[in-house]
Amino acid sequence: MHGTYDKSAQLRIGILGGSSLLGERTLPLLAQTGHLTSAFTRSQPKVPCPGVTWRKADDWHGLALDTFLSFAPLWVLPDYLERLASTHVKRVVVFSSTSRFAKHASPDARERDVAQRLIRAEEQLEQWATERKIEWVILRPTLIYGFGRDKNVSQIARFIQRFGFFPLIGGGTGLRQPVHGDDVIQACLSAVSTPGLPSGGYNLSGGEVLPYHMMVRRICQAMGRPERMLPVPAKALSAGVSILRCLPRYRHLSSALVGRMNQDLVFDHSDASDWLGFAPRAFHLMDEDLPGR
Repeated sequence: MHGTYDKSAQLRIGILGGSSLLGERTLPLLAQTGHLTSAFTRSQPKVPCPGVTWRKADDWHGLALDTFLSFAPLWVLPDYLERLASTHVKRVVVFSSTSRFAKHASPDARERDVAQRLIRAEEQLEQWATERKIEWVILRPTLIYGFGRDKNVSQIARFIQRFGFFPLIGGGTGLRQPVHGDDVIQACLSAVSTPGLPSGGYNLSGGEVLPYHMMVRRICQAMGRPERMLPVPAKALSAGVSILRCLPRYRHLSSALVGRMNQDLVFDHSDASDWLGFAPRAFHLMDEDLPGR
């Protein structure tokens, strides 16, 4: 295993997207190690973090960085690249998603657009960094869960809480690899400081492969709810998704998820294991991983 997180090395780190779910949990870990951390924000941080210097998003004056870490949507990064170059940064670590592979041929135009935006942003970062001889690392998580605030497992749990069942198309046989947010964060910490890390993309998939319907069953079990899964015709479920999208909480849902219930979405994370020490857990939900009841 090549990936080791050197807690003794003090780095000058810049953060974009520090107020995101993963960002909020990563900032204290970086601060605890003594890294000199600067976080960029357009507004006051939701959760103040001792040891972190907050800067306005356009305040890059006199900043020198070893590593830049972005939790922001990847397509916003090109707006910062020239300012980032002025910091003489040595490594850039960003988050993309395996959606760039899974959604590029989606029947939903919005999902295809997201996939294309991710692909274009990845290509732009690679070109920019290669031209300047800057190390670049793209982390691509699969289906992230944890903390009761994710938009994957927690959304399924909320649906079960509200309606007492979960709808499935064609048995929900598509394979999934849910990855816990804390495992993603540990890989991120390694990507920030592992010496000699090859530039490139690293998939971060979960430690267990299981069918979609089994993932739903595990969620029911963790909630102490009956395992009620209702077979629903595809057209009916698509119509139901369209109705749910009228509610703010479900605005991000897509009818294309109906077809993906039976599509295998499995990604090899061996490179992340070899270089980042990535050792994801099996899919197991604790109370803190479920939304508040």
